[in-house]
Amino acid sequence: MLRHIVLVSFKSEASADQIAAWRDAVTGLCESDAEVLSFSLGMNIGQGPNHHDAALVADFEDMDAFRRYVGSDAHKAYVDNHARHVTDRLAAIQHEM
Repeated sequence: MLRHIVLVSFKSEASADQIAAWRDAVTGLCESDAEVLSFSLGMNIGQGPNHHDAALVADFEDMDAFRRYVGSDAHKAYVDNHARHVTDRLAAIQHEM
């Protein structure tokens, strides 16, 4: 089992509508991709200089499943149509469970 964790900070100029569309896109992508076994998406409720705005935790069968997910047309469309417009910076890791 592989866990993928992404922390996202939004651009200061990203609108509430853009962030909502981003959130809907992440949820739709994870719900529709058979490679995603489970996921959790949440917005940060804390404050601090090193905090990010949102976090995604998604589980996959293995690294090959994760690579198929990232390489899929749906994921590429999500990046082009949503993530690029609102993301200022992100941090990501994958670890085995």
